[in-house]
Amino acid sequence: MTANTPRLLRHPFHEHALIFQELSESFRFECQICGFSSKGVPAYHCIDCEFFLHKWCAELPPEIQHPSHPQHPLVFSTSSWNLRCYGCRKALRGKWYQCFDCRIDLHVGCAAATLPPPEEEEHKDEQKHEEEMIEHFAHDHPLASFHADAPNYIECKACGEGISGRVYGCRACIFVLHESCALAPREIMNHPFHPQHPLTLLVNSKPSFRCEICGSRRLFAYNCNECGFILGVNCAVSIMHPPPRNDQSCSTDDRRDHIHHFSDHHQLTYFHAKLEFPATCRFCREGISGDFYCCPDCLFLLHPSCSKLTQEIVHPLHPDHPLIFQEDRLKCSLCSSYLYDFVFKCEECPFGLHVRCALQSLSSRKEELTLDSEFFHEHPMSLRCLKGCKSVCIVCEGPVKGLGYTCEICDCAVIHKTCAELPRESERQPIHPQHLLLLLSKPLDKSSPCFACQESSGGFTFCCDYCKIQFHAHCAMRRQTLKHQRHEHSLSYFDKIGCELYSAQCNVCYDDCRIDFYRCVPCNYNLHFSCMSLPPSVKHEFHFHPLVLRDRVVDEYYDYKEQYCDVCETLRNPEHGVYYCEECNYDAHIDCVIPKGDLERGRQMKDLMLKLKLKQLDKDISIAEAKMEELKKKWEMSMEELEELKKKKRELSGAMEAELDRA
Repeated sequence: MTANTPRLLRHPFHEHALIFQELSESFRFECQICGFSSKGVPAYHCIDCEFFLHKWCAELPPEIQHPSHPQHPLVFSTSSWNLRCYGCRKALRGKWYQCFDCRIDLHVGCAAATLPPPEEEEHKDEQKHEEEMIEHFAHDHPLASFHADAPNYIECKACGEGISGRVYGCRACIFVLHESCALAPREIMNHPFHPQHPLTLLVNSKPSFRCEICGSRRLFAYNCNECGFILGVNCAVSIMHPPPRNDQSCSTDDRRDHIHHFSDHHQLTYFHAKLEFPATCRFCREGISGDFYCCPDCLFLLHPSCSKLTQEIVHPLHPDHPLIFQEDRLKCSLCSSYLYDFVFKCEECPFGLHVRCALQSLSSRKEELTLDSEFFHEHPMSLRCLKGCKSVCIVCEGPVKGLGYTCEICDCAVIHKTCAELPRESERQPIHPQHLLLLLSKPLDKSSPCFACQESSGGFTFCCDYCKIQFHAHCAMRRQTLKHQRHEHSLSYFDKIGCELYSAQCNVCYDDCRIDFYRCVPCNYNLHFSCMSLPPSVKHEFHFHPLVLRDRVVDEYYDYKEQYCDVCETLRNPEHGVYYCEECNYDAHIDCVIPKGDLERGRQMKDLMLKLKLKQLDKDISIAEAKMEELKKKWEMSMEELEELKKKKRELSGAMEAELDRA
């Protein structure tokens, strides 16, 4: 959190105060202004309601002056005369800015992503600002380099993908290009897929260029003037030759730079693609990233793993006859969908598999094709390839992809293959290591919440008959993903917890844990994501030695209830973590050593520093006064000595005068 970010915020769109929080990549929320579902970004949220706002959305003013419509200001609105955004030309979603006079609507995100910085920042460094402008052949106006941080619906004019991060754009026209697309070379010589002629980057007023790799139509494309060969910008710049292998890796690396494959009569060459490469494997139809094989003549792309498939396979789900690779229209015996594509088909039986389904089920057994267990579901279920299924598993409530069981009668009944193989009596789980847990299709007690997340119980649960507690199946199966130095056990991630009747307190900041935290259920040890980044030791200006993070420190020289922080000199809880110097028996609140960063804590720390400075000044004054007192005493002694000498001098002078008078 930056210094000028308020910890608490009152927003007109919500009745309660909102609190600022840094959120993890695991926590997903929907912003109530822009409507985007986001994760891993700072946000304001209400601790009582599931109300979230992106930090940048919450800070947007109710009225803006946007370069795309400089004639009038745009104001927040939820009513519209239009169906599409003036900037991205897509359907209006969430809230938007509107000009009532001109009847123009602009998505909040599209407006925020292309707003110029405030004037005081924009003109802070004129020379740098000028250097960030470029002339681009595809647009009449100069393009400025800026960060499009707010989520938006704007697409890059070159590749058609959404924009974020560093971009080049004309804010007045809302013409935006990714930085890589804007700086893409105008001409490419010796492209791996078309080395015989140069490729020139062209632009059209309509998306009429059709890429020969991914098949998408774009405004921008690389074109060969001699052959008419066309590549989209992404496909053109994402493909490269893999780095050469060194001599040491040649013996163990099974990569072959060229192969002959039964699926294509040409030789296939080994290439490398960046992550944003939009093409798919011709066999399994899965996306390609990293290494792949390709025939530059017919643009036949293949995963290295798919290239190892032979023309004839014996599949465990149909072991009686071989499956032959061919191109045909087939209803897949696993996913039940029709597809005209490459398939593995039995020549004697009505059995066939799409390549993707064949790959995913190679380790399955024939008896696994059906699940006939009333414990899981009242109807028999069939093994399927569940990619693209929008249902969730009825056992673990997780998203479904890969292999799973579905019911032909109940559309919503889906079970992961791995969940269907769970034993009824589970071994000791980390979430409750004391006793065995029993898997039940219904809660042991519907009135009791899940012991882990404190949400109401329903569906499949793991129960401990000895302790009379129960867990959601997805909570009991939750993976322990974090080992933190402040706790002996690994911690599991929870996106939220039902805290109405139960308090889960963070063991670092001692505030309630409601969302986005890590938890050890057996120990009731909780840790906010934002409280995780505590260094094991720190060097602090208030102490000479490094301070080490400790779970608890009890100063034996004081009563248990009279433990003090040596920085702020206030009482501390001895059971709470501290930073500690063993050599000096010096302990300090974590917040005193590493401030939370909010304004209130900032003021407290400033006051604390002022108090410490005042203490130091008082000490220095006392020393100076002591020195002055000592000097004063020395001066008084010197004065007395001086008076004594003067007195002796007068006495001696008087005696000399008297002697002269007698003579």
